Amino acid sequence: MEIARQFVQRHRAIINPGGPALLLLTMVIVFTAINPRFLSWINLFNLMRQSSILLIVATGITFVILMGAIDLSVGAIVTFVAISSAVLIRDFGFSAAAILFAASVIGALCGLFNAILVLRLRIPSFVATLSTMTIIGGISTWISGGVNVFFRSPDLTWVASGAMIGRIPNSGILALLIFAIASFIGARSHFGRSLFAIGGGGVTARLSGIDVLRTKAIAFVASGMLCGIAGLLLVARTSTGTARMGDDLLLQAIAAVVMGGTALSGGSGGVHRTLIGVLVIAVLQNGLNIAGVHTYIQIMVTGLIVILAVTVTLDRSRLAFIK
Repeated sequence: MEIARQFVQRHRAIINPGGPALLLLTMVIVFTAINPRFLSWINLFNLMRQSSILLIVATGITFVILMGAIDLSVGAIVTFVAISSAVLIRDFGFSAAAILFAASVIGALCGLFNAILVLRLRIPSFVATLSTMTIIGGISTWISGGVNVFFRSPDLTWVASGAMIGRIPNSGILALLIFAIASFIGARSHFGRSLFAIGGGGVTARLSGIDVLRTKAIAFVASGMLCGIAGLLLVARTSTGTARMGDDLLLQAIAAVVMGGTALSGGSGGVHRTLIGVLVIAVLQNGLNIAGVHTYIQIMVTGLIVILAVTVTLDRSRLAFIK
C-alpha cells in the first residue's frame, strides 16, 4: 500500500486547478455586469437546484475515471431510473422512501452490469459502457412505450423541489452531502487511494496488495447508484418521465470532471475537485439564460468554454507522467 500512497502524492498535482477557478470568477463578474440579478439570492438558489443533479452524476463518474476507465452509460442510467421510477409510482403506488431505495438499487445494478462486462468479460470500458448505454436506452423507450410517463407524488416533489432549511433547495443539500461523503471516501479511505493506484497502473497496484477487481467493481456500482439517485431527483422535478431526459448529463459530467482536475488517463485529480467543474458548467448555462442568449448559441458557447477550460487546466510540464 505504500507504493500506492507514494503514487498518489506524486501525481495528485498533475492538473492545475487554478484555470477553472479563474474562469469561474471571470464568468461571475461578466454575468453580474450584464444582469445584476445573477447574484440575487433567488438565482443563486436556482443555480444550486439546477446543478445538483449534475454534481451527483459527476461525483459518481469521477470514481470510474480516477481508475483510468470511463462510463458512457451514466446519462442512459439516469433516464432509465427516471422512467422506471415514474412507472413504479404511477402503476404500483411506491412511496417516496420506497422509490428512493428502488432507484438506488436499479442504478447500482446497472453499474454492476457494467462491472461484469469490463471485469469478467474483459471488454474495454469504453466499448462496454457504450453498449450498455444503447441497451438501457432501448429498455427505457420500451418501458415508457415511447410516450411521457406522468405520475403524482407530493412527497417526492417536495424532496426534489422543496426547501427544508430556509429557501435552500433540498436537492442542493442532498447533492452537497453526497459530494462531501464521496470526497472524504476518495481522499481518506483505502478505496480512494486504491483508485489512484489503479489509475497509475493496474499491475503496480496489484503488486502493492490492492484487490483491483473488487475496487473497480465498487467504482462502477457507486457510479450507477449515484446516477439512480440523480435520475429520481430529475423526474421528481416535473413528475414526468421522458425518453432521453438524461442524455445531456454524459458530456457535461465528463467535462466537469476534467475541468475539475481529474485526468481522463486516471491516477490524478480527485472527487473533491469535481465541484469546481460542475460550477463552471452550471454558472455558464445559468448566466447565458439570464443574459437572454439563444439556446443554440448556448450550446456552441458551452462547447467552446469546455475546450478553453481544459486547455488552461492541463499542466503540460507534467504530461510525461500521464500514461
